[in-house]
This record gives sequence, structure tokens and C-alpha cells, in this order.
Amino acid sequence: MKTVLPFAAALLLTFCTASAQSLDLAPGGYGLSIGNSKRLTGIRLNLIDSKVERITGLNLTLWNPKKNPQAAYNGIVLGAIGTKARTINGLALSGIGINARESITGIAAGGLGVGTRRLDGLALGLGLVDVEERIRGIAIAGIWTGECNQLHGIALSPIGAIADTVRGLTIGGLLAGGGSRLTGVALSLGFSFSSRVRGVEIGGIAAGGGDLKGVVFGGLFAGAEKMDGITLSLGGVGAEKHLRGIALGGLGVGAEGKIRGVAIGTAVVFARDVQGIAAGIFNGFIIDRIDLEDFLHFKYINDRFTGLSIGLINYTRHLRGVQFGLVNYAENNPKWLRLLPIINVHL
Repeated sequence: MKTVLPFAAALLLTFCTASAQSLDLAPGGYGLSIGNSKRLTGIRLNLIDSKVERITGLNLTLWNPKKNPQAAYNGIVLGAIGTKARTINGLALSGIGINARESITGIAAGGLGVGTRRLDGLALGLGLVDVEERIRGIAIAGIWTGECNQLHGIALSPIGAIADTVRGLTIGGLLAGGGSRLTGVALSLGFSFSSRVRGVEIGGIAAGGGDLKGVVFGGLFAGAEKMDGITLSLGGVGAEKHLRGIALGGLGVGAEGKIRGVAIGTAVVFARDVQGIAAGIFNGFIIDRIDLEDFLHFKYINDRFTGLSIGLINYTRHLRGVQFGLVNYAENNPKWLRLLPIINVHL
């Protein structure tokens, strides 16, 4: 036994180190191959893979692969250091990484990471999973799941999990979301931003985007160009064009254009046009600045209010509804009814 093992190891190294040589026990291309065989169905053991064409079965590579641009592995691929291929179908495990320039279908796991153009299945990397074009399945990375064009499935990372278009779930410790479109759920302890959201977006620090429809929560801020649905923030909620639905802001809720629905902000609620219910300390205006000359400088914002306004001070240029508060101002009322305590009405 003592002489057999060194002889077998020497034989393996002899045939593996020659890039074009292999010892094949594979009549008709089926069986066992030791060395750099190009095509095989069966079990293949090699030191350095180079210019492989197609292997179906079990492939074990012991050292760093050379150029392997056309290699198609089907079955189980084990790389002590790494694996290079054109396509991988099946199970691929490598100590450092896996790189399939066209596609991976199945399960791929690399110590540093996994890279490919298209992924259908599951990819795991302690560092990153870098998929360029499309993920259909699950990508889990210790640092970063890359920024692929399309994600149909799940992307998980303690740092960042994003894609240009998302249909599914992204969870990133610092960053999550879909660059141009999110249909599904994005969760992050830090920031979650998507240009277009149809689903749920949660950012521990902030969440937002361009066109949001669904549920949005931002720890310090939640904002978008257009917001439809339920928007929550311990800090502020803001929309550039309109806010429709329910908005709850720990400090305030505001929109440059319109608010339609229910807006509740501890400090302020404001928009040029409001229809619905607004509740805040200051409604319809904000404190623009504070100085030692004139002290408080107010900026009056609300042009039209329709509905119910509840606050310490309520302001509008045109009221069609009811104001409840310590001070209530409706400019479209007769002069002696414009500024009233407790309640103001114009129907």
C-alpha cells in the first residue's frame, strides 16, 4: 500500500500537467479520464483545466484553470481553487470562485464569489455574486449581489442587494432595491430606492424613488416624485408631484403639488392642494427660517384645502371644509371670519 499511493499520485501528476494529454479508460467517450481530456461523459480528474469542450458527469480540478472559453460542464463540478467555463449545468463548488461567462443553471458556490451572465438557480459567495444580465432564482452574497439587469427571485446580502429591474425580494443590510423598477419587496437597514415601485419598500434610514405604489417605510425619510398607497416615516414624508393614500410622518408630511387622502405629521402637513384629512401642529405653512431680527419667518403654501384640517394652527387661501385648532385662517371667508379660534368653516 505504501508504494501504491505515491505511484498513483505521480501518475496523476504526469498526465495532468500535460495540457493535451490524458489517461482515458473511456471507450466511446464514456468512463474515467485522468488528465486534460477535452470531452467526456463520466468521471474526470485533472490538475489544470485548459481548452475543455464538454464534460458530463463529475469533473474535479485540483489547480488554477487556464483559458477555458468554450467549456460546458454538466453534472458536478468541483474546483479546489476555481472553475472557468462557458456554461455550467448542475452543481458547481470551488474554493475561491466560479466564472461562467454565459450561464449557470443549478447551484454554484464559491469561497470568494460567483460570476456569470445569466443565473437560473442558486448562487452563493462569501464575497459577491456578480450576475450581469439576469437572475432567475436566488443570489446570496456576503458583501454584494452585484447589479444585474433583471432579478426574478431573491437577492440577499449584508451590504447591498440591488438590480435594475426586480420582480421578487431584495434584502440588503445597507442598500436594497430596483434601479428602474421594483415589483415585490425591498428591505434594507440603510437605504432602499427604486425609480418605480409596485409593492413594499422599507429602508431603515430612508426609502423612496420616482413613482411609488404600495407600502413605503423610511426610518428618517420616505420620499418620491409620486406616491400612491401607504407611506410611513419616523422622520418626514415628502412627494414632489402628489401624495395619494395614507401618509404618516413623525416630523411632517409634505408635497409640492397635491395630497389626496390622509396625511398626519407631528409638526407640519403642507401641500398646494389638499383633499382629505390633514393633522399636524402646523397645517398649510412651514417656518421658513428663524433669526434675531424678525424671529419667525413663515412660508404659506396651501392654496386650496378640501376636507378636515386638525392642528394647532391651520392655514389655507381657499377652504372648502372644516378647520379645528387654536388658530384657523381661511382667506376665502369674509374678512371678519377669516381668522377664528377653535373652528373655521367654509362649505
